[in-house]
Amino acid sequence: MPGMGSNGTHGAVRVANEVIASIAALAACEVEGVAGMDETAARHFGDWVRRQTAHRGVRVQVEADRSIHLEVFITVDSEGKLAEVASAVQANVVEATERMLGLEVGEVNVFVSSVAFAQ
Repeated sequence: MPGMGSNGTHGAVRVANEVIASIAALAACEVEGVAGMDETAARHFGDWVRRQTAHRGVRVQVEADRSIHLEVFITVDSEGKLAEVASAVQANVVEATERMLGLEVGEVNVFVSSVAFAQ
């Protein structure tokens, strides 16, 4: 199972990248102005660039030093200010991920890949 790990006296603990992505996606969706995650854009972007897969609109890379690097693909409400929403997503994702996993988040790159207009 890919993901970060920790060796203790009782064995190893590993967290799947899918779990890390779920934490980040939930944290992103909590931010006002986020209409949802853009799973399609995340998949296509990574397939072409790095040949990695995405989960719930988030790409996860765990470095050898155990720092976590995330790429978060969101859809923003048309009334939202893109830069403010993206900045709030970054902060919330870092806080939630570090709190739940106890590991340092190296970076969170937010991609606003679409805008949701009210019907």
